Amino acid sequence: MGIAAGLVLAEALRVAGPVGALAPAAMVIGLVLLRFPAVALGLLLLSVGVIESSDPGILPPVESFYDTIGGGLAIPDLILLAGLGGVLLRFARTGDRPRLPAPLTTPLLIVVLALLAGAVTGAAAHPGIDGKEIFHRSVYVLYLILVPLLVVNVVRDTRALRTFAACVAGLAAYKGLSGIYAALGGSGEVVDNQSVSYLGPLPNLVMLVYLLGVVAALIRRVKLPLWILASSPLALLALILSFRRSFWIAAIFALIIVIVVASQRRGRAAIAVAAVGLALALTASLTIGQSDSSASGSPLLERAHSLSPTGVESNRGDRYRVDERHNVIANLEEHPLTGLGVGVPWVVHYPLAEAHDRRYTHVAVLWYWLSFGPIGVIAYVAMMGGALLTAVGVWRRHLDAGVRIVAIACFGGVLALLIVELTATFAGINPRLSIALGAILGWLAAAWGDLPERHRKLARG
Repeated sequence: MGIAAGLVLAEALRVAGPVGALAPAAMVIGLVLLRFPAVALGLLLLSVGVIESSDPGILPPVESFYDTIGGGLAIPDLILLAGLGGVLLRFARTGDRPRLPAPLTTPLLIVVLALLAGAVTGAAAHPGIDGKEIFHRSVYVLYLILVPLLVVNVVRDTRALRTFAACVAGLAAYKGLSGIYAALGGSGEVVDNQSVSYLGPLPNLVMLVYLLGVVAALIRRVKLPLWILASSPLALLALILSFRRSFWIAAIFALIIVIVVASQRRGRAAIAVAAVGLALALTASLTIGQSDSSASGSPLLERAHSLSPTGVESNRGDRYRVDERHNVIANLEEHPLTGLGVGVPWVVHYPLAEAHDRRYTHVAVLWYWLSFGPIGVIAYVAMMGGALLTAVGVWRRHLDAGVRIVAIACFGGVLALLIVELTATFAGINPRLSIALGAILGWLAAAWGDLPERHRKLARG
């Protein structure tokens, strides 16, 4: 048997090279993933969480992992499709019906309609746009739809919900350790002459949700494992050392909200605290980039000082955001009902401080409008709003204390992402964060499905 396998491998190497030789192993892995969709889900989240495309850490980045390899699909796409195929095969064998991610089914259907509208607009109104580019960018939006479908059909009871959350907590703990290794060891990306932990949004969001969950558990006096208590300061330090100002702002606001929610404060005091926190977060977001060259010599303090609205100078990158916003609004005034379409660059009407990819805009709502038309804005609001409402229902009605804590953390994480996306768009653009957001949506839908029927009715009310 071993000799036969060796002969087959040698022949595959001769005929098709190293890639061809790996094809049999890939087929075996694919069959395993089809047979066990839970393994596919775990592999998808673990690989996307651990394998960085640019940020170095304990492990070096592997950018090629996210490159397309055939048919416009990347390795994470193939893993996701294998998991979904496994779900369909399982239900074909058992005769059961696949679960939909209720109550997020309608918001995600609106996302589907928006994506179709944007693809048609991009292809019809701009024939010069490459169809492969439209497909490639559409896949990132599809993560927001397909990942929840996989999660909700794999995570089907309280034990699975807790196991899923524990695995993500372990991933967050690792990202904290790896980020500190990069920042303090000097191997990370350099921002303001300082080696940072992460520039990518995924590790920062994962660590933020992790910290929010720890805070909520401490306030609600839910017992946590020692390794979580020991690793949370590392995640906090790595988040700080990311130098991502938008995530700093979002973290402060989300922390205020989580403290209010976890402490079960109600009435006018809670509303006042939340309103003040939101006002501060919005003010800080809108004044990102106002920097004073006379700030402290500490890179961290200089970065924090750039959030001050009293600054009198802006760097070129921050001035570009203002210029970009003026140009994007001008494009929307020209195409208010359709937007420009998926993958279509906006037209320059006003001078720009820098040159960047004009298929992107830093304000998420504007990007969704540009790419999909007004229905894109509706889809974005419905998706994020639906996630928040689902989290509320789960934390108020679920019977398991641990699941309720995770729901509070997810609520804070979605709120934080909304704040972040006032200054940088990731959902539907960044593939890794889109997969992570899809996982959050799927977990919340699975937790909703785990509610007793009478509690689901109360939560809807």
